[in-house]
Amino acid sequence: MNDKEKYLRWLEEMWDVQQFDLKFDLLGRTEREEKRKEEVLEIFEGLTELAKGHVEPPGSPRWEPS
Repeated sequence: MNDKEKYLRWLEEMWDVQQFDLKFDLLGRTEREEKRKEEVLEIFEGLTELAKGHVEPPGSPRWEPS
């Protein structure tokens, strides 16, 4: 077996490992992504509520010439 064949076999093994991991971790990954999505949406909802509120600008002192 030459170096090219060894490399190709190694690539095949890595591909198989990745497919195996995806097959058995898909549910866990999806649940984590959904939880993270909900957290981000909550942040944006809070920002939306803050943006809806009316804020008065602070008063500035009267300018007087020196």
